[in-house]
Order: sequence, then structure tokens, then C-alpha cells
Amino acid sequence: TLAASFGLFGMNEWAARLPGAIAFIGTGLLVFGLGRRLCPARPWLPALVYALSLVPFISANIVSTDVILAFFESAAMFAFVEAWHRGNGLDRRWIRAMWLALALAFMTKGPPGLLPLLAVVAFLGWQDRAALRRLFDPIGLLAFAAVGFTWYAIIVAQEPSRLGYFIGYEVYDRIFTGTHARNEAWYGSFEMYLPVLAIGALPWWALSIAAAGGPRRAWSSLRARVSVRDRDWLLLLAWFFLPLVVFMLAQSRLHLYVLPLFVPLSIMLARPLARWSWFTDRRLIRTATATAVALVEIKGVLAHWPNDRDAREMARAIEAILDPRGIDEIAFVDLRPFYGLSLYLDVHTEGIRLDERKPALSRYIPEEGLCAEIAEREANVYALKENRTTRFVAGVRRCTGH
Repeated sequence: TLAASFGLFGMNEWAARLPGAIAFIGTGLLVFGLGRRLCPARPWLPALVYALSLVPFISANIVSTDVILAFFESAAMFAFVEAWHRGNGLDRRWIRAMWLALALAFMTKGPPGLLPLLAVVAFLGWQDRAALRRLFDPIGLLAFAAVGFTWYAIIVAQEPSRLGYFIGYEVYDRIFTGTHARNEAWYGSFEMYLPVLAIGALPWWALSIAAAGGPRRAWSSLRARVSVRDRDWLLLLAWFFLPLVVFMLAQSRLHLYVLPLFVPLSIMLARPLARWSWFTDRRLIRTATATAVALVEIKGVLAHWPNDRDAREMARAIEAILDPRGIDEIAFVDLRPFYGLSLYLDVHTEGIRLDERKPALSRYIPEEGLCAEIAEREANVYALKENRTTRFVAGVRRCTGH
């Protein structure tokens, strides 16, 4: 999507942020479609809650695959809900559409794109095991394989070592190890996700609990819904909590990982609001307007807030040291790469990890082999390591500077 946007509109920030904005709007439309089935009293209210929640609103302008992933996961769940609500059993056409959307989600970010499927399988296991068998439609599975695996197959065919990278570094290490150094401590999930889910949906959390009669009544009502096997609530709870458990157990954790969960959360928060007599149209308009103004102000503040991950600042710092026109590639050694430099400096950017440990499914470059690795490349490479810079020149089989 980024390549297509750059191709159409040039290499600029506007083109970089456009795919995320389109995905945000598309997700909102899908939430509206889901609201027609899961919040019929006010079907547009879940979309309003989603659009005017802090995290989805802010993420709309962030260059991240999580925004695209949220769109495709929402499309998959929209297709499943349509299949479930159309007569007896599951409508095959919509189930095949679900598999296609899951394939696009898988192509976007790999296994995390299949977390909605976990919720669907658990839901059907509780509700209708016969329908569970129909879920795995052969044509749908074939479409998933053709779309979901083709890109990975092409990449691995071009460079077979990428298979170990995908399976090891991107899957195994993210789930079971702290290799990525992304809040892997046991309390990391509580620090990352709970504040995001709580603050990221304000003011709708407070209003929804008030609509349900307070925290105690809200909890009692939810338990009652589950005890009578209310299918809509069971689906929403599975869709929200099962992926959340996976995210909390995985060792790689970042705030935006839970962005797709704001779709079921928005629907759950909207359902009590839709039947709340106090929440008249006038009060709703006032609340939505005040929330929108506050979100715009917050986004304006964040745009000028100092950020040590700002690629623009890094680009200025590099330009103060050297002429980037003489550099083909910038390598970040044991540092998290600033991939945005490819936009500001027109250079290839990558990360290199030095580690004497060699987990079975991960690929590292040992420190003593770094110079040789760089020297063999047919490019001028500028490497940054531990806030010090080292210049590597192609064809020279030694490193200069420390």
C-alpha cells in the first residue's frame, strides 16, 4: 500500500500517511456494518465510538501495518457476522469472503492476522459445532492459501534464508523470547495494554458503564448475558478477550498491537449506550463534538511533542555529519532502525543485531563478522551503533573508526 501511494503521489509524508487514513475510514464503515447486526437500536453508534476513541483516532495518521491489519481483521469479522446472521448455518459466500479477508490480514502481518479466527472457532464451539465444520470451506481455504502465502513464497524463493527469519525472528522470538526487546518483562503486558484500552476509549468507557447502571450492575448484566448464552455478547467477548490473552502472553509487546481490539470494544461500549434513555440525540451530539475537538487538540500537541523516534530529527542529525547523497544504506547496529529515513534521505535502512547467542530459529551476525558482512556489499554503508558512528566503505575488508 505504501509503494502504491508513493508511486501515485510521490515520496512525501502525505503519501506515507494516506493508506492508514483510508484504512481508518474503511474500518469505521465496517464497524457501521457490524453495528447493523450487533447494535441494531443505533447501528451507527459503534462506528462513532470507534472513530472518536483516542487510540484509533491517533493511529489513523501513523505509518504502521497495525492500521491496515485492523481494517482486514474487521472485514473478516464483518463477513463472518453476515454469514452467521443469514438464515440457518453459515452462508458460504460470506465465509469465503471471510477467508479472503483473513488472507489479506495474514499477508499484512503474518499469524497475528488470524487471531479473529481463534475467536470465531471458540464462539462456534460454544454455540454450534455443526457450523464449525462448515466454517472450513474448501474453496475459502484455497483462497486463503493462494492469497495469504503467495507473497511469503515469493520472498522465500528469492532468498531461502528468509524462511528462518519469518518463522524464527518474526514468530517464535516474538511469542517465546525477549529478542525484540519490546517490554518482555512479566508486567510488560499490563504496562502496554491496560492503559491503552482504558484511556484509549474515553469518554465512552465511563458513559457505557453509566448507561448500564454503574460498575456492579454492568458486571451483573454481563454475567447474565453470558449465562443465557447470548450469542452476540459471546462473539464480542471472544473477539476481544481471546486475542488480548495471546497479546499478553507473547513476549513482544507494543501499544498498537491491540488496535484491532478497539472494534469489538467499540461495539460492546455502544450497546448499552444505544438503549440509554438519558443519552438523547442532543446529548450525543454535544458529547461527540466535545470529544472530536479534544482529540484534534491532542493530536496537535502530539505532533509537536519531542519524540526520540522521530525520523525527521534523525535525518537532520545525519545530514549535520555527512552528505547523505554519498550513502546508499544506513545500518543500525543493536539499535532499533529508523525506517523513516528512506523517506527523508532516500537511503535503504536496516537493522543488524550483534549477539553471541544463536537461538535455533533466529539469524544474527556475530560482532567479529560485522566488518566482513558490510565490506562484501556493493554499496556505501553508514552504520550507527550505541550512539557512535562507524563508516564502512564497500570493498574495504576492514572497519575504520570506532
